[in-house]
This record gives sequence, structure tokens and C-alpha cells, in this order.
Amino acid sequence: MDDTKKPLAVVTMVYADYPFLARWHGYYAQQLGAEHLYILSHGNDPQHREIAAGANVLNVPREAGMAKFDRRRWKMMSHLASGLLEFYHWVIVADVDEIVIVDPEAAPNLVSYLGVRFGDVASAPRHISPFALNMIHIPEHEPLAIEAGEPILGRRRHFLPSRVYSKPCLVREPVVFGPGGHRNNLGPRHLAEDLYLVHLKSADLGWMSARAEVQAALISQAALSNPDYQGGHGWTETMAHYHQIRSTHQIGGEDVRLPEIRAAMMRQVERYKDQFIWGQVTDSTIYQIPARFAGLV
Repeated sequence: MDDTKKPLAVVTMVYADYPFLARWHGYYAQQLGAEHLYILSHGNDPQHREIAAGANVLNVPREAGMAKFDRRRWKMMSHLASGLLEFYHWVIVADVDEIVIVDPEAAPNLVSYLGVRFGDVASAPRHISPFALNMIHIPEHEPLAIEAGEPILGRRRHFLPSRVYSKPCLVREPVVFGPGGHRNNLGPRHLAEDLYLVHLKSADLGWMSARAEVQAALISQAALSNPDYQGGHGWTETMAHYHQIRSTHQIGGEDVRLPEIRAAMMRQVERYKDQFIWGQVTDSTIYQIPARFAGLV
């Protein structure tokens, strides 16, 4: 490997979302060092710099109309990640409520895992998709609030396996992401055996409710500011989707490997505009993360 490059950088973009940014920064700063984190502050929020001490916080101007917002921001993050690959072997590009972890049984941290598992450049995949654990707060089983200094995965263990959030977010070649980062242009996907993307959006009912209100206000503001705004953003469906899951899914036991679900995802890969996406997976069980993950995030 090129010893002039650092192992890994992480890129995200954030508007407000202070609790999520604090967790994101705390985790990745410990894993890599804050100097390898790149945060696009939407609207140049001074609190982002206070929370993300030592990280590279870049201002992105905000306009209330959100014209082609998701497309533009993912195009921007694609360019940034592609440029950073001149100085890093790998770059993670994901939303601030999405954190990539490695199974503690496989490696002590991300850098160690990537170095051992994918250190041979000739055989390493062009990009990697961690298996997504979409956290679902079950208040009757998890009554404790999430507090500063307490790991989330110690108090929130329930998740829904998600093909949608098993994003191809870890790249080692210049990339073009589609909106949301759900696909890219780097060819067939590689589903890593021991990497997981922890999606925190629904990990706490209080966080989720407060965030949904903020996002609803952003959409209303965009509709007022931009006569061409089409609306219909997935943000408006967050709470309804959570309650739909709670009413239709049963709670199961501990498991993160879920080989049958992984096999179904790989079997049904299809192309979409030259970008590979996962096939459909049907499962109505809410699983629990094993206790060995409790201190990671």
C-alpha cells in the first residue's frame, strides 16, 4: 500500500442535529483522530465547530428553497471524497446518523480491520457496503434515556436489518454517489462480513420526534421559498414508518450475522442506471445486537 496515504477519512454533512453530531464525532475521533474527519456544516453553524473540536468543519451555504438539495449535496460529497482519496486509502461517506462499526470479535477498530482484511490493494474491492442495523427504540424494554458519556448501544439494542441502509459508503476509488448515498458508480457491491452501519435515526423516540419536527419545518419553509419545490421527502414519513414497524414486527433474539438475509440481498442484486442496488428482503423480526457491541457507539 502507498505509505504516503493515511488509512481512512470520514465525510458527513449536517444541519443542526447536535446529538447525532456529538455521537458521530466522539466515535470517529476515537477511532481515527479528529483531524481525519470532514464535516460539511450546512449553514455554517458555530455549534458544529464547538461539538466537533479538532475536526475539519467546512461551511456550506444554505438556501431555504432546497433546490435539488439531495442531488447537489451528494454530488458535492462525491467530489470531496474523490479528492481525499489522493491522501487516504479509504473514505467513508455517510449521513451524520449513520456510524460504521466493526464486530469486536473481528478487530479492535476500523483501521486495524481494513488493514488486515483489505490491505492487499490488488484484491481489495472498489467499495464496501456494511450490513445495516436500523435501530428501533422499544421503550417498554429500553426505558433509560440516552445520556452523554453513556454508549448508545448499551441502552439501545433492538434493530431491523435493512437493505436500504446497507449503503456502499466505504470507497477506495473516485466515486459518484446517487441521492442519499444508497448507490454509486463503482460496480458490483461487496457486503463486508464484519462491518455494520448503525443507523441511529430511530434509536431514541425523543430524538426522533424532535428531529421530525425540525425536518417538517424545513420542508414547509422550502415549499414557501421555492415555488418549484415538489415536496414528498421521506423526512415526512419518519414517525409513521416507526409506528408501522412497531405494529407489524415481532421481537426476536440476538443476532447480527443473519446469513439468510445477507444471502437474499446478494442473490437479488440488480442494476439501476449502471449502479448496483440490493434486491428485496422480506423479514418481520426486530433483532437484538449482542452484548459485545455495547460499548462501541
